Amino acid sequence: MLEAALEKLVVGNEDFEAIENAYDVYCPFEAIGVIRQEIRHAHFLAHCLDPQRPHGFGAECLRAVMRVAAKAKQSDAYQADGHFSSLDVHLMDLDSAQIRREWRRIDLVIVLREERLIIAVELKIDAREHSGQLTRYRSIVDEEWPRSEGWRHMFLFLTAAGDDVSEEEASHWLPIEFDAIAREIEKITDKGLGNPDARALLTAYLRMLRRHLLTDDRMKELAAKLWSQHREALAFLMDNRPDTGDGLLAHLNEERLQLASMLADASGLDVQCDDFSRNFIRFGIADWDGVVGMTDGTWTSSNRLMLIELAQAKSGRVRMRFVLGPGQSGARQRIYQLLESGDVKLGRRGKLSGMFTRLASQSVALPEEIEDGEFAGAIEIVKSALLRFGENEIKAYDRALRPTSAPTLT
Repeated sequence: MLEAALEKLVVGNEDFEAIENAYDVYCPFEAIGVIRQEIRHAHFLAHCLDPQRPHGFGAECLRAVMRVAAKAKQSDAYQADGHFSSLDVHLMDLDSAQIRREWRRIDLVIVLREERLIIAVELKIDAREHSGQLTRYRSIVDEEWPRSEGWRHMFLFLTAAGDDVSEEEASHWLPIEFDAIAREIEKITDKGLGNPDARALLTAYLRMLRRHLLTDDRMKELAAKLWSQHREALAFLMDNRPDTGDGLLAHLNEERLQLASMLADASGLDVQCDDFSRNFIRFGIADWDGVVGMTDGTWTSSNRLMLIELAQAKSGRVRMRFVLGPGQSGARQRIYQLLESGDVKLGRRGKLSGMFTRLASQSVALPEEIEDGEFAGAIEIVKSALLRFGENEIKAYDRALRPTSAPTLT
């Protein structure tokens, strides 16, 4: 029975082959170790953004990055003075832009003299914002291009997951996700712009980002479909992986019943363990099963549409968030509208996506070095963050999903 299930999964299965083919490719960036090297990412991006380089893209890659910044700024509390809209970006003459790499330790500086605009970009893959780093960079830019002389400044904090900036710099630096940049630049390669060699290299770079650093909705859709059709075979393969590992998430997984109990105590709700793997731990809330549409999901063993997910990002940080996964579209829309009307913290994109919508995401910073097998301190940090998540986010979501369950004041 199990052998037949495994055969059905891997032999002649178009969805399985599509995932296998997506990852079974030669990538020059993987070959030279670019994946997690911030310096090399910044070098390549600087080359693509520079209109003077012989890649044939002209200023289109730079314009794509500026479109992302303009869109993000419109929906953000960002208060710096780099005021421009998507229309402004469309009309700008960017051919004479100067791109400075590692100028006074700032990853990228874009100088638009005709626009009297300076855009500084700090790029992070695994490293974190250093104490006082962003404040120091702002001072350097203001010293070189003073506002008193009519210069405008914009500061972009570019990360794989759109990490938040420290509280003291949150009104000055605009968080940008690599995914947003990739989607805009993909429009350039899709149009066939640039010389063929440069276009092929840029396409390889974008695919490398999707495989290792970003969310690939198509791959996630295929994975969800495979799990719904071949759960027994996949569960067998997961349980028998030869490299199960003993990292932080594995230790947290061993305590998932206690974690569920902690979330229950903090929120006052019936929090239960749901799906888990070496990459994530998920919890469901039984009190919400009565919400219309909540059990119309197709991505979990409990059929719950929305779960709490605990996962370790590639940056090393632990993330906790609500995930609204695949299921009946009407049910997904209804639940998302309940949350919107409940005025709770939603995802950074501010809209319901096609497959997986990540909501109320929180990132937990851990010690930069964790000695082998010594996870006690990191586990306590995660537990404290989980308690805050239960006390604040879960309670707020409960009020939005079940407004009549909230206690009335007398």
